[in-house]
Amino acid sequence: MESGFDLARAGAAAPMQFRVLGPDSGGPTLTDVRRLFRGQRMTATRRSRLGQSGRILAMCGLRVVGLAAYERSERELRVTELGLDHDSACGTDEIASGLLDALELACMASGARRLVLLPRATPANALLRRRGYVSIADGTAGNWFEKTFA
Repeated sequence: MESGFDLARAGAAAPMQFRVLGPDSGGPTLTDVRRLFRGQRMTATRRSRLGQSGRILAMCGLRVVGLAAYERSERELRVTELGLDHDSACGTDEIASGLLDALELACMASGARRLVLLPRATPANALLRRRGYVSIADGTAGNWFEKTFA
């Protein structure tokens, strides 16, 4: 029988938690990054840019299950990376929705009124459309989405 600690470590039935990290704080391990961005090429330049961005970590128990990296300007919050753990006990839609909630809150709290998701930071299009995001650019690398706030 598994103890409560073992269940939390595996992420089973654990509540989602989110942590905001600045560029000067530690982040997920390289193993976590590889798991979150499985199937994607994580060059040294891309990892460096990820480490220098503002980041939001999604935690399911003690396990890192999501990561959103963003850059902030006066007028917008631009999400450059979004990685999800597809093997987590917390579902990918739940992880993506929680990260989007946190990003939207960060956007409004910073005084920005536009949240832009670059192609590498785009979860399922249907999820984004249900949440009020619209496609603003279609390219060979994918779609850019935005949500504006009054």
